Amino acid sequence: MGWEVVRGNCAGRTFKFGKNGYKGCFELEMRMGISSAIFTLRNWTVNVHGNFVYGWVSSPKHRIDVSLSARGDAPARSLPHGLVGQSFSSTAPRHGKKDLYPVAGSFKTSAQAEGAIEGSVSNYELAPLSFLF
Repeated sequence: MGWEVVRGNCAGRTFKFGKNGYKGCFELEMRMGISSAIFTLRNWTVNVHGNFVYGWVSSPKHRIDVSLSARGDAPARSLPHGLVGQSFSSTAPRHGKKDLYPVAGSFKTSAQAEGAIEGSVSNYELAPLSFLF
């Protein structure tokens, strides 16, 4: 049967599937390829893809890449909010403050996307393991 890497619950019933699997749950569609999963809900698509860490030195050797895309009027239907939502609030790029990295030596970041996000980074901080937004 292989790995069952997508697990969830739909209308009180649990499900799981792996390679080339599919599950529909009301308006949500979920598809699994070999190393990626695609979740589609109305005009939004989330693509999750496993990949290697190139140039690996230490820590995990694999990573998960996540991309979001909107179709049609999805970004315009409601006011954008949060860090991800703000990136869909305009078709123009949002450029914030960036650090200047030295050629060599230690470095401490100071840029926190000022100018690209609404407010300051402290508006988006949560307590560790908090689900209270």
